[in-house]
Amino acid sequence: MRIGARALLVMVPVAVLPLIGAGWIAFKVSRRALEDRTRAAQVAAARSLAERVSAEVSASLHAAGLAGNAMDFAELSAGERVGALRLVFRQIEGAAAVALLSPDGAQVASPVYLDSRAQDPSLADRAILGEQDIDEFARSIPLRAAVQVGAAVGPAHASRSGEPRVAVAVRARGGLVLAVEFSLARLIPVVSESRLGVRGSAVVVDRTGRVVLGSIAPRSSLSGSPLVQAALAGSLGALSFIGPDGVERLGATAEAPDLGWIIAIDEPAEDALAESRVLARRTAAAVAIALVAGVALALLASRAIVRPIRALHQGAAALAGGELGHRVVAADRGDELGDLARAFNTMAAEIERWNRELAQRVEEKTREAREAQDLLLRAQKLAAVGQLGAGVAHEVNNPLAGLLGQTQLLLLQEPADSARRKKLASIETQALRIREIVQRLQQGAEGAEQTAVDLRALLDDSLARNGDALASAKVQIVREYGPPLRITGDPRRLTEAFAELVTNARRAMPAGGQLTVGYRCIDGQLAAIRFADTGEGISPSVRPRIFEPFFTTKKDWNAKGLGLTMVHQVCEEHNGRVTVESAPGKGATFTVVLPVLQERALA
Repeated sequence: MRIGARALLVMVPVAVLPLIGAGWIAFKVSRRALEDRTRAAQVAAARSLAERVSAEVSASLHAAGLAGNAMDFAELSAGERVGALRLVFRQIEGAAAVALLSPDGAQVASPVYLDSRAQDPSLADRAILGEQDIDEFARSIPLRAAVQVGAAVGPAHASRSGEPRVAVAVRARGGLVLAVEFSLARLIPVVSESRLGVRGSAVVVDRTGRVVLGSIAPRSSLSGSPLVQAALAGSLGALSFIGPDGVERLGATAEAPDLGWIIAIDEPAEDALAESRVLARRTAAAVAIALVAGVALALLASRAIVRPIRALHQGAAALAGGELGHRVVAADRGDELGDLARAFNTMAAEIERWNRELAQRVEEKTREAREAQDLLLRAQKLAAVGQLGAGVAHEVNNPLAGLLGQTQLLLLQEPADSARRKKLASIETQALRIREIVQRLQQGAEGAEQTAVDLRALLDDSLARNGDALASAKVQIVREYGPPLRITGDPRRLTEAFAELVTNARRAMPAGGQLTVGYRCIDGQLAAIRFADTGEGISPSVRPRIFEPFFTTKKDWNAKGLGLTMVHQVCEEHNGRVTVESAPGKGATFTVVLPVLQERALA
């Protein structure tokens, strides 16, 4: 018994202590890795929120720019300017006030805003402003920057009711400056949703440290925390600090592009590293199992203990060295050491799964943020064009109809060879062109009636519409059709969109070339329609803007810049998307992806 006791006293520490040390090392390494991944996730979340805030403000600035270029304010009378400002105020979503200024700051027309709810009940979502709010708006207009660079964002400020706002200014046609004040209240839920956990917080501050947006009350916000102070001093990224309540917190900061605002998010370190407590319990359980197994095996056979413990020690060292896929080979044993090995492998598998899931989560959230930002910007641009087009169409159609009618009546009274008839014919041509532009703008705001249509027939019809033009341009057509496919959509709108892509490809090949049109089915769910030309290609600097309204690279003054915008909008209406791949001198490939009509829906 004495020899057995001595063997037990010797073998138990020899067997268990390496496991305890290995488990502690594995726990410390895993905790350090978890802290690093948590900080990376916080930085990614802060940057995502910064890009979202910047995208919202940029979209507001873009909407103001579209309104400023929609008409020549300098050629309007005083009454017409007020009417134009009212139209801009109604059409721009989220506008709280609109003003028109000269480059030196003089007021050209009375600012437009709501001073009472009874003034316009249809604008129930707009804020009510008083003289104090208008004075704050005037002080916040970035007039000098807008005159110098064309568009600028002013400092954020708050209304009498505490609502966050920001003023933007753009250089309008006619040399004047259009200023619009936007409410930032729509960003408050976005900031609140971005906070980390129940006890986390998120705040947006400007470069002076003043709170712009926050998920918590200003008196308990992050604006005075070491996290924000470090960011204002130029040190962005992750930071561990002690909060005002004496609790250790982990946080991260990022700068909103083009605004200079600081986005800060944080949460208690206890919440951020909650998984480490689970890891500690699992490690403790594994060590406890190792202790029991070590005692039992030391009593039975001291020699049988050495090999599995060595394997466990090597596994712990491998895990501490970052080899998360390493597993011990003693897991096939049917005794306690086998249980210990399986528990160790389970712990290693859990750590590996946590690492993989956390990396996937960060990657997915980053990708979703980019996609959401891109879709948001495109949708807001198209919505602005649709709203502005509807308003412009309503205001322009009536006088345009009168002008066109009077011109056509005068043409009937003029001889065929008179000089006056030629001038009237030119006026008629320009009026018809204006009517065509207005109709294209109206189409951008209309919905589409969708039905089941054959994709091959749509493509053949689109090519037939351009048959003569393609033949005269010496463009060879190559059809690469897959098996017959049916999609749900508006045949007229889809044909117009496909025909516009064919026309765009033909114009890219003025000296002739080859246009390949085809489609294929993706997983039985989507149809990928491809338009590939051998033309001059698209410059990388131009490619991100080709779907923007009124943007065109054509030197023809008749070009309206609405063709590819219409294509993008038709794809959005049909729950699809359009993308482009191109390089200068290597042609361009436009790909339209649309949902396929399922067979069971056809029965």
